[in-house]
Amino acid sequence: MLEELEGARVIMTILNPGMQDRQLRPKVQTLENEPVVVVAKVVDVDELGIWIEHADYPFTDPVTNKFRREKAYVLVRYENIASIAYFPNLPKAKPEEEHRIGFVDLAEE
Repeated sequence: MLEELEGARVIMTILNPGMQDRQLRPKVQTLENEPVVVVAKVVDVDELGIWIEHADYPFTDPVTNKFRREKAYVLVRYENIASIAYFPNLPKAKPEEEHRIGFVDLAEE
């Protein structure tokens, strides 16, 4: 089943947001250790966890020392995933199609 996630957009509930990559946290303040729900494109799954795409990851170029944004793949380890919603009837993303990580407001539920 995990292999079917590759190329799909999923809704993922991530535990311990303070321990995750800063780019996987919403820009608004959340309660401490409140799970974060993200909408992300899965690029790969392996023995460590699920790799998701981040289209605009902030990056300082080591050669020019200038700030820019690049596409990056971010690992979310299995032990930090509470749930994944996968939609098998939706078409998978095309390889050249970029996806911005989105956040779901839990207050709306």
